[in-house]
Amino acid sequence: MDTFCLSQADVHGSLYRVQYGDSMTTYDIYEGLEAVDTVTLYDDGGDEQEEEDTLQEFGDAVEQHLSLDTDYESIFISLFSQRRHAENWMLDRHTRFGSRNCTLLQIDTAALNGLFIFRAEEIVDKLSLSIPEAAQASVAREYLIAHYIPPHAIIRSQTVDDIYAGKNAPFLIDSDLA
Repeated sequence: MDTFCLSQADVHGSLYRVQYGDSMTTYDIYEGLEAVDTVTLYDDGGDEQEEEDTLQEFGDAVEQHLSLDTDYESIFISLFSQRRHAENWMLDRHTRFGSRNCTLLQIDTAALNGLFIFRAEEIVDKLSLSIPEAAQASVAREYLIAHYIPPHAIIRSQTVDDIYAGKNAPFLIDSDLA
């Protein structure tokens, strides 16, 4: 995993998580966000063959996650780099599935120090992963965090109703809206 791992300093400002009822990622205001699989690690240390095998397994895990494979227990939590994109994704999900229990969470990247952070597009491109066409539009703005996000990193939340009402006040001013 180290091959693609970013430092917290590589990801500036805020990231955004769309949390919804049937998501594989669980959310609790006291525990934070937690992936289904919080144990698996892909260690790319070792001899050349071990590194190649691990890279293949890691790529398979990313591919399954981005394909929304419900039979797969993912280690990843998906986040978007642009608030507007996250809002649109959330509203689309609400429209298609009637999910009123969607929440948009703003994540302070300064609080992600020491976590495994990945840029989805970089992994997809370098490993030539095959993902569904519907997912391709989001990958350029998607980050993957392994295992969990602590509660203190979640600094704001917004519901579907808040977005429809135009209530953006809970969010800080974002440079990513330009």
